[in-house]
Amino acid sequence: MRGACLVWKVTRSGKLYDTLTQAVEGLLARQEPDGRISSYSVENEFFGWDIWARKYVMTGLQHFYDICSDDRLKSRITNALTAHADYIVDRIGEGKINVLDTGLFWGSVNSASILEPFLRLYKDTGNKKYLEFGEYILKTGGCREGNLIDCVFDGKAPFEFPVQKAYEIMSFFEGVLAYYELTGEKYYLDAVVRFVHSILETDYTAIGSCGCTHELFDNSTIRQTLPSDKIMQETCVTVTLMRLLARLFFATGEKELFDALRKSALNALAGALNANGYEQYSGELKTFLPGMVFDSYSPLCDGRRARGIGGFKRFADGSHFGCCACIASAGFALYPLTCVTDNGNGIRVNGLISGEYVFSRDTGDIKIILSAPDNSSLLSPHSSLSVKVSAPEGISFPLLITTGNDTCEVACSLSAVNCHLTSEKYLRFDGVKNGDEIRLTVTNSLREERINGRSAFSWAGFTLAADESKTAAYVPGRTITFRRNDSGGIIYELLVPESGEQVRMQAKTDCGDLILTDYASAGQDGKSFVTVWF
Repeated sequence: MRGACLVWKVTRSGKLYDTLTQAVEGLLARQEPDGRISSYSVENEFFGWDIWARKYVMTGLQHFYDICSDDRLKSRITNALTAHADYIVDRIGEGKINVLDTGLFWGSVNSASILEPFLRLYKDTGNKKYLEFGEYILKTGGCREGNLIDCVFDGKAPFEFPVQKAYEIMSFFEGVLAYYELTGEKYYLDAVVRFVHSILETDYTAIGSCGCTHELFDNSTIRQTLPSDKIMQETCVTVTLMRLLARLFFATGEKELFDALRKSALNALAGALNANGYEQYSGELKTFLPGMVFDSYSPLCDGRRARGIGGFKRFADGSHFGCCACIASAGFALYPLTCVTDNGNGIRVNGLISGEYVFSRDTGDIKIILSAPDNSSLLSPHSSLSVKVSAPEGISFPLLITTGNDTCEVACSLSAVNCHLTSEKYLRFDGVKNGDEIRLTVTNSLREERINGRSAFSWAGFTLAADESKTAAYVPGRTITFRRNDSGGIIYELLVPESGEQVRMQAKTDCGDLILTDYASAGQDGKSFVTVWF
């Protein structure tokens, strides 16, 4: 529901909106008279994953509330949310059931992550008991095995926390950030900033995800070059990282956070799209099952897709689903929703997705029409970018356009308005008004990253990979030596992408010509070995 509502914000699909309305109506019809909405019986409630599931009841309803155009339905949603929350508050808290005693696993961090929707409910209703409940959770530190906020200020990396379950921990810190947004208490912003930067330093990989030991923080920045046939780089982790990056980016405006989100979107997340519908392996049933639209895990070094189904659940009719299939749509929406932003001090073009971005201001709507390079233009070292402006007559505003991320540099071809380079590597144009158009030239280049004596490559934001079904030069486990030019760069040639590919190039190696493609298109038969590390 959360992901679908975010997707609706991008597409404005009437069919999707109608489907979501029906789903909300179905959920509201199943709320019990005392406000409970739970898949657990009363006798077994507040145990296992019950609080986690109740969190997503709140989160889903709150996201639909944001897009709902029916005032009567919005009122019903508010009533349902408060009754649902009141049931929890009446039974959990100081002198009641300890929230950290409600989960079997991971120190009950999953339960503590209900912090964020409770703070959202306080913001929407003004009822202080929901804020007080959130403050109660904050005081627990979010984990039975040790206070996670204290861990951050003690300088511990996420893989050094008392528990390492990446999804749940990041979800808890999203609630910590929500508390800062409500109160302005910088201590909590500092905690999230330190936590996120620690992830990017110690547990962030070449495809933009975390965790090479199934779904755990494990110092994957270093471990990512090791071959493994185990599940890793969970899609739930990728999307939750993207959510935290996006929220912190809106709070701080720090460009590095958006660049990390973009890397996750173009690589780990895009690669999780099961474009060809390959079968996926169920560890629970020990067999391959019809593939869902999203895969749960992503390989990095001599691995394959379709290795497992995260959160596997089987329905009474024999069909199945999983948590990664549920969450992935949220990630696909987050990238375009953060590509162009308005912080009141100017509109910023952070990423390059073609489309129309509309911002409502008191003076009228401002529309940014972005024509970004498509995959055909990526064949050239230089490609063009156009930004057109539609705005009410008589107003002007600053427009900032990204000039540098992990893969491109930008040169400005417009000198008619005041322009300068900011410290954040944006080109700032002052006095932009209706009808203005800015054209830029993007310079694409091959980037190489070296860790543990291995190399990974990227082009225009796309991490490159070898797929054994596409190139005979790649054999899992084989050492490959790239031929290099006088400046130390590998010798390569850009090729025309084949079906489903964004980038395709041929590199010279001691094993023959090696075909590299964008990571997302590699291994899409579900069987072939792929690698991003050589």
